Amino acid sequence: MKKLLVAILMGLSSMHSFSQKVKFDLNVAKREIQSQINAFVDALSKSDSLALGNLYTIDAKILNHGSASIIGRPAIIKDYGETVRSGMTVFNSAITGLWGDNNLLVEESIGYFAYTNGKVAGKGTFLLVWKKEKGKWKIFRDTYFADVQTSK
Repeated sequence: MKKLLVAILMGLSSMHSFSQKVKFDLNVAKREIQSQINAFVDALSKSDSLALGNLYTIDAKILNHGSASIIGRPAIIKDYGETVRSGMTVFNSAITGLWGDNNLLVEESIGYFAYTNGKVAGKGTFLLVWKKEKGKWKIFRDTYFADVQTSK
C-alpha cells in the first residue's frame, strides 16, 4: 500500500511539474512586463530613484557601452538618482519582441528618454533580461543601443 501511495504521489508530482511548464503563457508574461514598464515610467516621472532601482533584481547589471557597467541594486539606485537630478524624467517604449519562459524573459524594445522640458536625451533599442525575484518580474540585465543622442 505504501509503495502504491508513493507511486501515486510521485506521479501527481511529475504531472504537476509538467502542467506548470505547459501553463506558461507568454501573453500573460508580456502583460506583467508591461506593468513593470509602466511602474518604471511612473517612478521616473516622479524622480523616484528608489522605486526605479527596486524594479531591478538585487544582482542586476546595467551594461553600458563605452563606460563601466552599473552592478547591483544599490549602485543602480544611485545612478538613477543622478539621472533624475539631471532632469531626465520621461521614458516611452514599445516592446518589439519577447522570448523566454517562466524563469527568464528577454525583451527587445524601442524607445526614448527625455528631459522634463521635452528635449529627447536618447532614442534607441533596449534589450532587457527579466528574472523572477520573489515571484515578480524584475530587470536582471539592461542594455541600450542609441540611435540618436542630443543634449539638453
